[in-house]
Parts: sequence; structure tokens; C-alpha cells
Amino acid sequence: MNSPNDFFDPARDIPRLHELARKRIYLGTSSWKYEGWLGQVYHEDYHRILKGIPVLNKSKFDKESLSEYATVFPTVCNDSMYYRLPELKQLEGIEKKLPPDFKMTFKCPESVTLRQERSFMRTEPAEKNEYYLDPKLFAQYVLAPIRDVFKEKLGAIIFEFSPFFFEQGWGAAKEYDYEHFVADLDKFLGAIPAGYEYAVEVRDPILIHPGYDDYLTMLRSHKVAHVINAQTWMPPIEEQIKRPGIVTTDRIVIRALTKRGVKHEAAVKRFEPYTETLEPMPDMRRAIAELMMQAEYNQWLFEAYVNNRTEGNAPNTIHGILNAYDELKRAEGKT
Repeated sequence: MNSPNDFFDPARDIPRLHELARKRIYLGTSSWKYEGWLGQVYHEDYHRILKGIPVLNKSKFDKESLSEYATVFPTVCNDSMYYRLPELKQLEGIEKKLPPDFKMTFKCPESVTLRQERSFMRTEPAEKNEYYLDPKLFAQYVLAPIRDVFKEKLGAIIFEFSPFFFEQGWGAAKEYDYEHFVADLDKFLGAIPAGYEYAVEVRDPILIHPGYDDYLTMLRSHKVAHVINAQTWMPPIEEQIKRPGIVTTDRIVIRALTKRGVKHEAAVKRFEPYTETLEPMPDMRRAIAELMMQAEYNQWLFEAYVNNRTEGNAPNTIHGILNAYDELKRAEGKT
């Protein structure tokens, strides 16, 4: 059972979110088209009358909900671009819905970050992706359109890499180890246009294991952020932040996705339709709040994106992070 203090409170939380954004501390969600947030984040009428009964007009909701979302949260991670290259007309339609001070973060399309093509026929081996970490493809077909459309509204560009499972001794590890990956990524980051908020999200814990520094050192050399993530195979955020050197530049980027050990499909089954918090993660919330404090103290840019599949309802999770941050601020004031 959730206590009253566990729920997203628009009257209190929206001013807090926008006050923090003025300090370059941005909290938002992964995507925005969730019907489970109706009555919580969304209060506009997205219904139509069918045989005398109001039913959700999903087409209207999908087209118009971002405008209302942007009055609540100051940023969002656009996950949808991961599966296809951006289209100019679609980008322009999205940008028009956003206020001037909004930040939209994008996941780079898998066309750039998947080493092997997706194999939909499991009996056939996956073919190598000829555009894997291709700087020209990225610059021309990914960066250029989103840069030209979003300009100062552009947040981070996240390069997400599916797990290679380097530590398993099978599969990709037989021909492609973590040293190959770091070398390839180093070359790629050195070849793409500089001056943007690049961030790298990995899902192989060996890359941030204590005693192995090549990955984080390489990111630091390019002034690229390591995405501190809550994810199936990665150590929890509260453990990652203890790793020396985990912050690789003057930006902190966080993605809270799933609890460690819980796969995406299982989280979907557990939490849909995302109307309530089912499994609070107070240690994660506090760890994110500690990173907010660190960013504020150092005047760094901070961007955190929370998924419904972390605890069950992303707005409630953000409410909990704000409360944890306030508690840390009060404790700081007493010392």
C-alpha cells in the first residue's frame, strides 16, 4: 500500500521540477505516451464519445499529450528514435509542441550501435551491421536533423549498447571482447562532431568493474558522459556511484530502467498499465538525489530519465527522488 507521500503531486512537484531546471538539473521520464498517467500527469480531455460512452481517443492522445507533458516535466528521453532513423517532418512536429526551455534527449538509432543486425528468425545467424559505429552515418542522418530542428532544446544524445556479455565466454565474446569495443568506441567518438552532449550507456558490468579503467578513461578523454543506469545486468545505481571515476565529465546522465535481475518483458508484465508504484527502490532514489546534490555543488548539468518499469510509475518515482533531495538539503542545512 502506498502512503499519501508516495504520489506525484502536481501542485508541489511541478514548481520543484522547474526550479531545479533553472539550475540545469533536469528530471523527466522515458517517453510520454502512457495512458496510465491520465488523471495524474494528463488532465486534458483526450476522449471521444462512442455510442454515448466516453472512450480514450488514442490517436488524439498520442498526437497531443506531449504538449501537456512539457508543462509538467522540463525534459524527456525520446526512446522511439532508437528503432529508426529520424524523419525531418516528424521531428518538426515534435519540436513545435515544446516550450523554449525544454530539453529533449534522444537515443541514437540502433543502426549505429548494434554490432549485429537483429535476427527475427532464430534459426538464422545474425549478420554483422555494416554501419556499426559509422561516424558518417551518425553525423549525416542522426545528428544533423535533430540538431537543425531542436537547436538549444536538444539535450543528451545517448549511445545505448545492448549487452555483449563479455564476461560469459560465449557468443560475441569469442570474437569481440571489451578491449575491441572500447577501441572501436574511442575511434567513433573521436570522429563525430564535437560540442554536443554525448553519453554512452553500456550493459556489461565488466566495463565499470573496479580495477578496469580503460572504458571510463576513454570517455573522459572525449568529455563524454557514462550513463549511470538501473538496468537488468548492471550494478544498482547506489553501487555504481561508489565506483571511482564513474562521473567522466561535467555532466551527469542517469537512466533508471529496471531493477537488477529483472528483464524488460517481466517488468512490463509486472507493472502495466503503470498507474501505481508497486516496488519502491528507496536506495536508488537517494543515490540519484545524491548525484543531484553533487551536480548542484559543482554547477554541472544533470539529466535523469525514469522509466515506468523501474518501480511501476515513473512520475511517482520522480516524486520520491525530489523528496529524497529535499531531505538531503535539510540535513545539509543542519550540519
